[in-house]
Amino acid sequence: MFRYNEYLEMHQPVKLLRKHQHETAMVKTNDDNNSGDISANETDGSGGLHRMSYRDVAMHKVMLQDLVRTEAYEKSIGAVVKPNHSVLDFGCGSGVLSMFAARANAHKVIAVDRSPFIKNAQAIALANGFENISFYHDDHDSLQLDEEVDVIVSEWMGHCLFYEAMLEPLLTVRDRYLAKGGIMIPAQLSLHVGLVNDEDVLEDLCFLRDSPYGLDFAPIAQVPFQQSDLVALEPDSLLESVADMGSLDMHTITKTDTPRVFTTTLVPSEKTEIFALCGWFSAQLSAGVQFGTGPNDIPTHWDQILFPLPEAFSVDPSRELTITLSPQTEQVGKEQFWCWSISDGEKTLTVNEQQLQRQAMVEVPQGKL
Repeated sequence: MFRYNEYLEMHQPVKLLRKHQHETAMVKTNDDNNSGDISANETDGSGGLHRMSYRDVAMHKVMLQDLVRTEAYEKSIGAVVKPNHSVLDFGCGSGVLSMFAARANAHKVIAVDRSPFIKNAQAIALANGFENISFYHDDHDSLQLDEEVDVIVSEWMGHCLFYEAMLEPLLTVRDRYLAKGGIMIPAQLSLHVGLVNDEDVLEDLCFLRDSPYGLDFAPIAQVPFQQSDLVALEPDSLLESVADMGSLDMHTITKTDTPRVFTTTLVPSEKTEIFALCGWFSAQLSAGVQFGTGPNDIPTHWDQILFPLPEAFSVDPSRELTITLSPQTEQVGKEQFWCWSISDGEKTLTVNEQQLQRQAMVEVPQGKL
């Protein structure tokens, strides 16, 4: 059996800069450059996540094939939208939510997106006979509408809810254009965290522990890489104990009180060692319509985010844990960083991946380089 701390003792920890592995992670970008967003296989210059562009058909195919996501929105829109309603679809993408609203006999539908793909969305709508949808190739800060709307629908959520940093732009649009007593879809979202004790997950976090090609890579064998990663975990990779980190009421939350730090307490379900935290979200679109994105839920394109710990952490049902997750984004569409920590009152482990990204890589002895 591979022992985490024994391996750490064998190899001196080093500072390692690692790119995220989820090359198809979906990030609504704000780097317009007259083209809307970053294309696939480009980076934002920070050494971070490879992005799949929202102007790529493949991106929209992935989301449309996510039946959990799309069918839930279809059901919610069909239940909420009335014939006298005007509906604003913010970040309309392929226009599928706008077409759901039009099919629900909305009086007026307004589709807004900053990506050039909106031209394709308009063509799709016309091909399906939806001529009452108005398309705006615009962003939240420059959008100009003549009237308020009764319903705002948006599929703004990123991995672990905050990865796409689209909450504040949506709140700007809501504050400007949602009529008094209007409806937000989704209505409420919640963040959840679990404890990962699966050694197979740890194996994936490790650098090459053998000697490939007859070479020793021990100088960069820090375990684990302390950056968040997109994962799709099996339920048995986590302890049974799961905690709610907090919820967002999309009708009442303001930009000033949007949480920057989520903290919760959790009593472990068993005595063991954990190697990482795992985060995901759940969404209540409207009354009776909800879905989750956790390991125990039907898989979605959101998967989960893994937050590795710098060393194994012993947990016991007799010691309550305090867990903190903090999404950090300097501006919309830029690289998303996280800070996370776990404490049992005696021991605390904290990771700030933005700080790690800015640190040097392996230090070479003086005079050797």
